[in-house]
Amino acid sequence: MKTKSYKLIESRTMKGYTFLLMMLAVFSCDDFAEVEPEDRIDATTFFANDLEVVIGVNGAYAAQRGIFGDMQSFNLLETRSDNTVQNTNEQAERFETDTFEEGIGNLPNLVVWGRMYNVINLANLVITRGPDAQGDANLISRAVGEAKFLRAFSYFHMVVMWGGVPLRLEPIKDFGDESQTIVPRSTATQVYDQIVSDLNDATATLPDSYAGGLNKEKGRATRLAALTLLGKVQLQRGNISEAVTALRQVEGRYSLLADYSNIHSSGNNNSAESIFEINFLPGNQTAYGLNNGFLPLSEATRFGIVLGGGAAGELGVRPSLDMINIFEPGDLRLAASIGFLNDDPNAEAYVNKFVDYTAGVNGHNMNIVALRYADVLLMLAEALGEGAESYELINMVRRRGFGLDSTVPDPAVDVDGTTTGTFIEKVMDERRRELAFELHRWIDLLRLPQADVLNIMNTHLNNEPEYSGDVFNLTANNLLYPIPTSEVESSGGVVAQNPGF
Repeated sequence: MKTKSYKLIESRTMKGYTFLLMMLAVFSCDDFAEVEPEDRIDATTFFANDLEVVIGVNGAYAAQRGIFGDMQSFNLLETRSDNTVQNTNEQAERFETDTFEEGIGNLPNLVVWGRMYNVINLANLVITRGPDAQGDANLISRAVGEAKFLRAFSYFHMVVMWGGVPLRLEPIKDFGDESQTIVPRSTATQVYDQIVSDLNDATATLPDSYAGGLNKEKGRATRLAALTLLGKVQLQRGNISEAVTALRQVEGRYSLLADYSNIHSSGNNNSAESIFEINFLPGNQTAYGLNNGFLPLSEATRFGIVLGGGAAGELGVRPSLDMINIFEPGDLRLAASIGFLNDDPNAEAYVNKFVDYTAGVNGHNMNIVALRYADVLLMLAEALGEGAESYELINMVRRRGFGLDSTVPDPAVDVDGTTTGTFIEKVMDERRRELAFELHRWIDLLRLPQADVLNIMNTHLNNEPEYSGDVFNLTANNLLYPIPTSEVESSGGVVAQNPGF
């Protein structure tokens, strides 16, 4: 591990993972993502009927926006990988998450930890209180299934980042009660088992879609979203046959958009390729704003974007050199993912994948596409292993990337067993091009043998000009984040720290 003499910014003392509960949100007849905060609701009397259960799960969706709507989670899940580079002049604790130097008091680490448990606690309220509510039993069951999906989604990202974490499956009624707040860490296996259990329950109660549903509910978690996440989880665990079983049920239920650039285009939310999105909405203080930090102010001005642009002349995060260089000539995904100042390929690069070129004062009109069909095809190929079917799944994604019909073989872009590289290298490279900056790369890397992950990351860090003069030698201890110090200290040692911290 490389060391530097950065001065850490001390985070405020917290009681365990104590956080303020997000306000529960009322149900909107225009769009379920368009939620309004209400005064704090007494959870001991709430959840009396089906509408209140739906309002409760809306609160969990709203809290999920808080996790992924700013740069904190992006730093921990994407900048951590070899896809991006953090500016050396960036705030110290953010930079440390990129160079594997974060300490036990690292603020981004602490913030994301607390936000994850915020969603989990809100989901727990729905899961435990919902079954006793009066009203439409099917609606209540569906809402509980949505809550289990959201809980599983949070725990999956947590177990990837921290390994085994405290499994909190009951809502906390009193944050001052240590018997409720102090929970020892479960093993990673136990956390994964709970995730799988939640997703199996969700698949049994959620509909395949909400098209034409009551109150424009399109965008909520579906059975197919739960199956997709289940396939991803099983693939991450190395349970290959289980991953194939889950992903086969999603295969053919969605389609690749003809134009790759439309996946993240303004207003094209919940498209035919999209399986689950974290929903945002311009106005009502729920617009997507993370992309402001990717776009240089000069570029925002050049494009006439009203709202957007990082600090003048400097970006906190930019694409890494090897990310730029992995795209092949003719691959349209480069221009749809990475921009260059004044369109000069020799100038500074920036992430342009999530830019709304029509953004006004109310914010960017786009969602975070968390799960989509191209991911399913590539995961299924990885799970099936080398063979004709797997190469066809990969080639479907590749052809679309080159602007071709995804269903028509083309020897100019198709790969097969004779193409340079191992099968897993070809799958991973294609995932990297296709899913660039979508919070998949670090998770993908951790499926590789540990020695391969360390070699990839050491090579990346030691070859990046941004870190010139520094020597990196990451070890296995660097592959997990530290448990926030406040969690460890307030538990009196009940919650153990990860090795190396």
